[in-house]
Amino acid sequence: MTKALNTDMDAAVHKAAILKALAHPVRIRIFEALSDGEKTVGDLVQLTGEKDANTSRHLAVLRTAGLVATRKDGLNVYYSNRMPCLVPMLACVNQALRSIADEHLKVVECIRL
Repeated sequence: MTKALNTDMDAAVHKAAILKALAHPVRIRIFEALSDGEKTVGDLVQLTGEKDANTSRHLAVLRTAGLVATRKDGLNVYYSNRMPCLVPMLACVNQALRSIADEHLKVVECIRL
């Protein structure tokens, strides 16, 4: 393999790791919630309805991938979104979901006729 192909593959591996970290509904909700500003684990537990331990595990995955940062203030740990550039990508996914849903509705309407 040439050096350029190795570099491309290395970049693809790192991109896949970021996408893998986001590849869970709870982690997407946490990541999007943090785009509105920093939050504590307690805040995120309320938002997701998950247990503290589950929320902490999801945050650890996001943190390991470099997607969230932490800041400690007394006893509280605040999490923030380190990669706000990915929020528009998730908005694009929302747009794709709407488009797919619209196509499915058109098929359903044709079947009903």
